[in-house]
Amino acid sequence: MKQIVREAINKVLASAQLSAVDFNIEYPADLKFGDYSTNVAMVLAKNMEKNPRDLAQAIVNDLNRDLPPQIEKAEMAGPGFINFFIKKETIFQKISEVFLTGNHYGRSKLFAGQKIVIEYTDPNTFKQFHIGHLMSNAIGETVSRILEWNGAEITRLCYQSDVGMNVAKALWGMVQNKAAFPHDDDSLADKIKFIGEAYTAGAAKFEEDENSKLEIQEVNKKVFNFFNGDPKDDDQELKIYYEKGKAWSLAHFDELYAKLGTKFDRFILESSTSALGEKIVRDNIKDPEDPNSTGVFELSDGAIVYKGEQDGLHTRVFINSQGLPTYEAKDIGLAHFKDQIADFDKTIVVTASEQKEYFKVMMAALARINADLAEKTEHITHGMMMLETGKMSSRKGLVVSGESLLSEAEEMVREIIADRGFEKEAAEKIVTDVAVAGIKYSILKQATGRDIIYNPKTAVTFEGDSGPYLQYAVNRAKSVLEKAADAGIVIDHDLKNLVFGNEKFEWQTTNLERMILRFPEIVILAGQNLAPHTITNYLIQIAGEFNSFYASHQIIDNKPDMAYKLALTAATQHVLENGLQILGIRVPAKM
Repeated sequence: MKQIVREAINKVLASAQLSAVDFNIEYPADLKFGDYSTNVAMVLAKNMEKNPRDLAQAIVNDLNRDLPPQIEKAEMAGPGFINFFIKKETIFQKISEVFLTGNHYGRSKLFAGQKIVIEYTDPNTFKQFHIGHLMSNAIGETVSRILEWNGAEITRLCYQSDVGMNVAKALWGMVQNKAAFPHDDDSLADKIKFIGEAYTAGAAKFEEDENSKLEIQEVNKKVFNFFNGDPKDDDQELKIYYEKGKAWSLAHFDELYAKLGTKFDRFILESSTSALGEKIVRDNIKDPEDPNSTGVFELSDGAIVYKGEQDGLHTRVFINSQGLPTYEAKDIGLAHFKDQIADFDKTIVVTASEQKEYFKVMMAALARINADLAEKTEHITHGMMMLETGKMSSRKGLVVSGESLLSEAEEMVREIIADRGFEKEAAEKIVTDVAVAGIKYSILKQATGRDIIYNPKTAVTFEGDSGPYLQYAVNRAKSVLEKAADAGIVIDHDLKNLVFGNEKFEWQTTNLERMILRFPEIVILAGQNLAPHTITNYLIQIAGEFNSFYASHQIIDNKPDMAYKLALTAATQHVLENGLQILGIRVPAKM
C-alpha cells in the first residue's frame, strides 16, 4: 500500500513537471489523521522557495482527481503534510486476505535469493553465560527471523570460546580447589557453579599476584598445546580438568539455547580458528628490512601488531609476546573459516557495543588481507543490560548469569499463575515461555544500540508494555474463537459475500483493522533496518487496539456483523502470532 501511495505522488509530480525529490511516507502518530502521511510538499517547497501549504494543497487537488482505487482521499494538514486515507472496501479486502493467509501473512521477498550467515551469542566456556549473552541471543535470533520473513536463506552460527586466558584462569582456579571438584553424578548446576567460582578466583589472582599470573600464563600455553603442540608434552591432569569443564559448559549452553528457542545450524569453537588465524597473521607480516613490503602486520616488542592509526584507529596485538594468537587473530581466522564452510552473500556478527572499537581494527586488518570478505561482513552492536547495581563484571565476580536471570523471572511468573489451576507440567511450560517472553521483549523493545535498564517486575507483568501482555492478547483472541467454535459458529473464509453482499452489514472500521494492514510493511521496514524494535513497537500497538476492540464490542452476538468481528479477531491472532514468531517468543496454549 505504501508503494501505491508513492507511485500516485510521483505520477502527480511528473504530470506537473516537478523535479523528482526524496520524500518520506510515514504513518501518522494518530490514525485520525489518516493511514499514511508524506512530507513531499515541504521538501519541494524548500527547493522551490514556495509556501509548503500552498504547494501541498495543489498536490492534493491533483491527487484527488485521479486517486488509486484503494485510496479514499488525500488531505493537506499542518505545515504542509499530505495525509492519505484507505477506502473501507480496501480494508475489508485486506482483512479477508489476512484471515485466509493466516500464519504466512506478512512474509516478503525483499531478500529472496540472498544467503546470509548470522553469528551471535558467542559465550565463553569456563565462564558463566551472562545476561550480555542473552542480549546477543535475543537480538541475533530475531534479526535472523526478520531476514527469513523477508525471504533470505539464513545460517545461524555460534562461536564458542574454548581457548584463551578466560579458560586458563578458570582451569588454574579449578586446580587450586581440586578438593571441591564435582563428581560425575553431581548436578550440572553444581558443576557450572564450581567453574564460575574457579574463574572468579583465577581472575582475581591474575590481577593481584605476580606468581599466580605467571602460572596462569603457563596454563594458557598448555591449553594451546592440547591442539597445536606435541602430545607428549600434554599435562594429563590439566587435560582431564579441561575436557570435563568444557563439556559441562557446552551442555549448560545447550540447555539455555533450548529454553530460549534458538537452534544453531553450526557451532564453531575458538580452538578450530586459532591456528588458521595465527597462520594468516604470520603470512602477512611486513618485512622490516624492505620499505616496499606490502605486509599488513608489524613486529613490536616481540609481538605482532596491526597499527590501526593508519585507518584513524588504534594499534592492537594479534599475536602476543609469548607467540600465542589473541582474540583478534582468532577472529581473522573465524572470518576465513566461515568462508570455507558456508556459501554466503553476507555475514552479520552481533556483539556488545563495547567491542565496537576492537571490531573496527580487526575489520581494517581483514580488509587489507581479504577485501571481498571484509566487504561482506557487517557488525551489529547492542547496548548493555543494566541492573540497579550497575554494569556487570565477571572478573570481579559480580556477573549476573543468564540462568539466574531466567530463574528469577520464572519464579515471579510461578507466583502470578499459582492460583490458576494449571497442572504441574503445563504450568512449568507456561512459566518458562512467559519468563523468556518477558526478558526477550525487554531486550528487543528499544533500538539495538541502547543500554537497557532491566526491571524484573515489569518484564513479566501481564499488563502494559511487556512480552507476556502480547502473549495474553493472543490467548484472549483464541478464547473468543474457541467459544464461537463451541457454539457451532463457522466463519466463512471468503468475506466478500459477508461484507459486500449483505445489505444489513454496517460496520465502521476501527483502528484495529488499519493497524493490521501495516504488518507486511513493518516486516519489510524491520528487514531494511535490521531493527527488532520496529516489530515490538508495532505489536504492542496491535495488542492495545485489540483490547480496546474487545472491551467496546460484543463479538459473539448473532448480529449481521458477528462473522466479520470473528474474522477480525482471527486476523488479529494471526498478526500477533506471526510477530511473536519473528521475535522468537512462544505463545502458551493457556495463561
